[in-house]
Amino acid sequence: MDQLLQNIIFPQNSELEGDYKLFYLGGRGIYEMEQKKLHLADSTVTDFCSYMNSFSLIKWKEYTAVGSVRLTLGLSGRGQVELVGYHLNVHSPVRRTFGLYDFDFTDKKELEIPFPENEEMVIGFEIRAISHVTVYGGAWYGTYDPKQKKDVVLSVATTTMKKEDFITRNMASLKREILDADDDMKEHFYIHVVDNGRTLDAEAMSSWHLTVHPNKNTGGSGGYARGMIEAMEQDPPATHVLLMDDDVTIQPESIRRTYQLLSFLRDEYKDSFISGAMLLYEEMRLQYEDVGAIRDACTLTTLKGIFDMTEKRNLLRNEEEPCGYGHRYAGWWYCCIPTHMIREKGLPLPLFIRFDDVEFGLRCKPKFVTMNGICIWHMGFAGKYNLAMDRYQMCRNPLVVDAVGSMPGTVNAPDYVRKAFRSELLKFNYNAAELILRAFKDFLRGPEFFQIDQGEEIIKENVQKNEKYQPMNGWPDIEVNFDEILEDFDRKPLETFWYRLTFNGQRLWPFRAPKRGMIPVFFSDVYQPGRYVGHDAMLAVNVDNRTAVERHMDKDKYRSLKKEWDQAYRYYRRNRASIVKSYRDAQPYLVSVEFWKKYLEI
Repeated sequence: MDQLLQNIIFPQNSELEGDYKLFYLGGRGIYEMEQKKLHLADSTVTDFCSYMNSFSLIKWKEYTAVGSVRLTLGLSGRGQVELVGYHLNVHSPVRRTFGLYDFDFTDKKELEIPFPENEEMVIGFEIRAISHVTVYGGAWYGTYDPKQKKDVVLSVATTTMKKEDFITRNMASLKREILDADDDMKEHFYIHVVDNGRTLDAEAMSSWHLTVHPNKNTGGSGGYARGMIEAMEQDPPATHVLLMDDDVTIQPESIRRTYQLLSFLRDEYKDSFISGAMLLYEEMRLQYEDVGAIRDACTLTTLKGIFDMTEKRNLLRNEEEPCGYGHRYAGWWYCCIPTHMIREKGLPLPLFIRFDDVEFGLRCKPKFVTMNGICIWHMGFAGKYNLAMDRYQMCRNPLVVDAVGSMPGTVNAPDYVRKAFRSELLKFNYNAAELILRAFKDFLRGPEFFQIDQGEEIIKENVQKNEKYQPMNGWPDIEVNFDEILEDFDRKPLETFWYRLTFNGQRLWPFRAPKRGMIPVFFSDVYQPGRYVGHDAMLAVNVDNRTAVERHMDKDKYRSLKKEWDQAYRYYRRNRASIVKSYRDAQPYLVSVEFWKKYLEI
C-alpha cells in the first residue's frame, strides 16, 4: 500500500515568505503564491532538506512501520535532483548522498524517485538548476501493509475570545485547503470553534464539518472542555481531538501530517499526544517549544531550548529524544489527544486559564510524539508579564494541581507560592503580593469554589491591580542599562544579614535602610535581592517596550499583608490533610462530562 505522507510546500503568506529558509535553503527563488510555483534561477543549488520539507525518517520509522519511501516532484526546466540524508556526529551534522537524477522537461512533468534504504535521521533533496527551473510541488510517499491503517476521525477544537481576525483567517485556510479540497482526509476531519466571546456569526461561519459553538466565557479550560465534549459527541465520534489556540498562524499541511501519523501509528503509541511545536511569530525561524516540562521549583521550561530551525544542526537536534525532566506536558497551542484518553482520564480541571494544559499532561502521563514540520506560529511570551495572570492564576492553579494529586512529588507548589509572596514584598510590589495572597486564600476555599462560574469576574477584578507603566523618558535622571538590567548585584555578608533581619527595611525599626534612593530593577517575577538591598524605592523596567513604574516602601502595607498571609498559611499547615482530601475527593467530578455540561449550561 502506497501512502502519501507529506507534501512539499512553500510559504502560504507574505509573513512566512520572509523566512523562506524554513521551506528551502540557498538562493531565494521567486515564488508565485497563487499558482504555488517556485522559480529557481539557472546555475543555483536549492536545498529542500529543511524544517518544513525534509522527511524525518527516524521519526516515521519509530512511530509507524513505514517501509520503502519515494519522492515525487513536479518540475519543468533542466537540472538535477540529488538525494541527501543527514545524521548527527555528536553535535555536528553529517551529510550523505544517495544519488543524482537528471531531468530536462520543457513543460511540467512529474519526476518519481525511489529513495534507497538507509538509517539517516532525516532525508531530503537538493535541486541543481542548469537552466531556469520551476518547482510545482511534490510529496513524500511511504509503503505500508494495508492492515496497519487505522480508522481515524480527527476533530480540531479551538477556543476564541474576541480574536475574530485570527480565527476567521485560520478557519478559512483549513476550509480551503482541506474541507473544500480534493483530499481524502476531509471526510474524516471536523472543526469545532468554541466562541467564548460570542462575537462570531455562528450561523454564517458554520458549514459542512465546521461548527461554531457560542459558549460562556469560562476561559481556556472551559473552551477546550466544550470542544472535547463536542468532538466526542459528534457523529461519528472523533477518535482524536486536536486542541489549537486561536491567535496562531497555521499551515494546513501540519494537520495533514498529523492525520497521516495517526492513521499508521504503532500500537505502543496509541495513548500518545502529538505535540506540535510553537514557533515564534515575531521571529518565525525560532522554535520556542515542542514539549514542555515542570521543574522541581514549580517553574515551567521548554524541554529542548530555543532552536533556529533554519540551521541543519538544530533540524537534527530537534528530532532527538531530549534527556532530563521526566515531568512533561504539551502546550495546547497544538496538542492532539486520543479521545479514549479523555474518556479514561477526564476533561480539564476548571482553572479558567493557565496551567490547565500542564495539569492535563501531568495527569495523563502520555508519551509525546513530535516531528519537524508539525507546528504553529504564536506570539512569544516576552513582555507579556501580567500580574492578574502571572501572580494570581499561576499561583492559585499549581496549588490546585498539587492538591488533586497531579503534581509530581518532587514539586512543592505551596513552597513556591510562599516564596513568590515573600519576594514580592521584598521588592515593594504590594499589588502582586496582594494577588498571591488572594490566590492562596481562594485555594483554601476548597473545590466548591471552582464549581462556581466566576473566572471572568475574578480576572476583571485582578486586572485593576496591574501596575500602570509609563514611557522611560519620565525618569531622565535615572540611568538604565537595558542590556544589564537582568543581572543581579553581589551582596556583602552584612547587607545580607540586614536584608533578612529587617525584610529590606520594612520591619524591626530603627534598623534603617541606608537611603540609597531609587534603583532600576527588572519588572517581572525575576528576583534580584542584590539590587533591592538598602533601597527604599525601585524603578521596575520593562525592557521590551521601554516602559517603567515606580515602587516605594510602605511599611504599613507590608505589615498588613504579612499578617494576613501568616494567618492563612498557619490555617493551611494545620488543615493541609483535610484540604487535600477534599480536592482529591472532588477531582473525579470536576473533570467529568456531567460537571462540565452543568457548568457550561449545555
